[in-house]
Amino acid sequence: MKTTTTQTICIKQIKIALLLLTAVSFSITSNAQFRTYAKVFSDNIKGGTAMFGNTLTHIVNTSGADTAKMNNNRANGNSGFGNDNSNIQYVDIDGNTGIGTATRNSSSADLVLPTGTNTIKLARLYWGAQVKKSEFNLDIDSVKRIKIRFGNSSTYTEYAAAQLDKTVSGTGSSIINQYQAYTDITPFVQSKGAGTYTVGNIAASVGSSGTGGNFGGWCIVIVYENLLTADYNSVRVYDGFQQVYNGGSAQISSVTLTGLNVPSGSISFRDAKMGAMVWEGDANLKMDYLKINGSNFYNGLNAVDNPWNGTITDTGRHVTNKSPNYTNQMGIDIDQFYVGNGYGIKPGDTTVALEFGTEADRYFPGLFTFQIKTSNPTIIIDKFVKDANLNNIAEINEVLTYTLKGKNIGLGNANLCSIIDTLPKNVTYVPGSMKVITGAGLTPGSYFTDNIGDDQGDFYSVNTVVVCRVGTGANGNKGGILAPQESFEIEFQVTVNNPGQTLSIAPIINVARITGFSDAGIKSTDDATAILEPQGGPLPVTLKTFLANLVSANLVKLNWVTTMEINCSRYDIERSFDGKMFNTVSTVAGNGNTNVEKNYTINDDVTAVTGNMVYYRLKQVDFDGKKSYSKVVSVKLKKGTSDFTVSPNPFSSYVNINIDYSKNETSVVRVLSMSGKQLASKNVQLHKGTNYVALQELSSLPAGNYLLQFNTTEGSIFKQVTKQ
Repeated sequence: MKTTTTQTICIKQIKIALLLLTAVSFSITSNAQFRTYAKVFSDNIKGGTAMFGNTLTHIVNTSGADTAKMNNNRANGNSGFGNDNSNIQYVDIDGNTGIGTATRNSSSADLVLPTGTNTIKLARLYWGAQVKKSEFNLDIDSVKRIKIRFGNSSTYTEYAAAQLDKTVSGTGSSIINQYQAYTDITPFVQSKGAGTYTVGNIAASVGSSGTGGNFGGWCIVIVYENLLTADYNSVRVYDGFQQVYNGGSAQISSVTLTGLNVPSGSISFRDAKMGAMVWEGDANLKMDYLKINGSNFYNGLNAVDNPWNGTITDTGRHVTNKSPNYTNQMGIDIDQFYVGNGYGIKPGDTTVALEFGTEADRYFPGLFTFQIKTSNPTIIIDKFVKDANLNNIAEINEVLTYTLKGKNIGLGNANLCSIIDTLPKNVTYVPGSMKVITGAGLTPGSYFTDNIGDDQGDFYSVNTVVVCRVGTGANGNKGGILAPQESFEIEFQVTVNNPGQTLSIAPIINVARITGFSDAGIKSTDDATAILEPQGGPLPVTLKTFLANLVSANLVKLNWVTTMEINCSRYDIERSFDGKMFNTVSTVAGNGNTNVEKNYTINDDVTAVTGNMVYYRLKQVDFDGKKSYSKVVSVKLKKGTSDFTVSPNPFSSYVNINIDYSKNETSVVRVLSMSGKQLASKNVQLHKGTNYVALQELSSLPAGNYLLQFNTTEGSIFKQVTKQ
């Protein structure tokens, strides 16, 4: 008879992105539910989870372990053998002498963690088996125990179960239990770290059984934090105990999982990873299934009609760092798999529906994991100033209109977005002039009151600071959300102050900064500068253009064009870090007297500059020593994050990347579609100096344009490439 279990997982909003999903609260219509699923761990950290374990029972023959049956799994994970009516005996890698006298069964598996320092936030040890009550009475505390040791230690540590859940079938001396227990071992794993763990001495019956078959095994779930190499993720752990199939009777169960949310931004195949620990799945019994949002799950070792087949796998590959190393555990599945594409998981989703079914098997879901990586925003801001007389010269009492324009060009939401613009002392803010041109969550054409805290715009008269909070949900207390590709435009006005009879107007330079936070809580900022020159006479040359551009991380290119020069001896190129104090960094000879267009170019090395902004102006010097100044231009630097070169470009199957970097750190290079969807990624270790990175296996990409993105602690840099 076909059995179906439906679970709807309800997810609550979070800030970040790795989720350890497992179930939550059930509405039961039959006795298949033995413990409702509940939250075990919930935090937003730079880290993730690990699941590892092994079987404690196996099929034996007259020669010992029947490795032919234990390793009979075919290419799709299925097998011709199961534990029903098989001679199941203990696995006991410790033997019966020495340390082995402490355990009736034992097996081992390795905990593998990322490179660097890992802080263990949670470690839980789960174990389960089928027992005859006449052999192991689970009502007795001494039976609900397990032993664990690390590495080559000659001593076991014993733990009592913090929780034990069980089924009951039969009566009197024929009572059979299938059970799951767990205990917290966080301090133990914190003191040991990565390596080999040996676990055993659990209560488990052996021999041949026709009531589903005897089985026994264990699994450890880890939550770790790694500040060096891990992505920011939202981590959730839930556990419970449910039976799918109940003596041939149909049943329907529902579950609502709370405390989760799919992060913003595009989701690639590898961004969402689900895991499961399930008891008593049989590799030889088909017609099981798992549906995620209505779509059947399957991969290379978990068939669509038999996902629970006694395998321990990670993304379609057998996990082999365990002893004994069987492909079929005959009673425990520990599987982790990607579900980023094809399963209806979308940014902003608050529910995930799971459906379990079987027509022949019986199994017990105990733990599920579901992790989604956060996508980072990239917020940018530009600032423009327009004077009332439209001559690009600041004049006394003239009204200047500033425009702040910005956009989130990244892949994830920018949260709590706010702009701070500190006005210089030589201007005065025009009250009530803050106006919304456009913006998510804002009303075009509306004005802010300037009063602190009553709407999205404030003016602080003491410090002459303009504050704007932008994005959906922005209010008088906090900034809102700028989703990917959302933008804003804000205007406000100032008047130019009279400096007095003996003073001249100084250049009007001010910087606006936007700040936002990723779903993971990582701060993102960008600055924009507007400059207006004071009233004054023209240069004794006709200056057509004066431009400064950042051409690499440590090189600024300056270019100016003149259409006429009179008595011009030279040009001094002056640089400033604040727009006020300038020093000469280079000198270029002028052309004396000419009415022919002249083009000048120099490069300024800014390797030694530690700030994020530099300012330039030209000082033109005549042969008689008289001097005049050009307007001031600003350049935003990308200190710490270098440009990079790519070859070949266009490419056919691979690219080589050459990048100079200022320090040692781990970075991620990603291949993105022009719409921002991640198609491939690679973790790379950057060293101070020149680095060479090869991206192979790009032949499967269709012809077209793509973006290469380097993500570092200093920011992101992009390069467009073409597949031919």
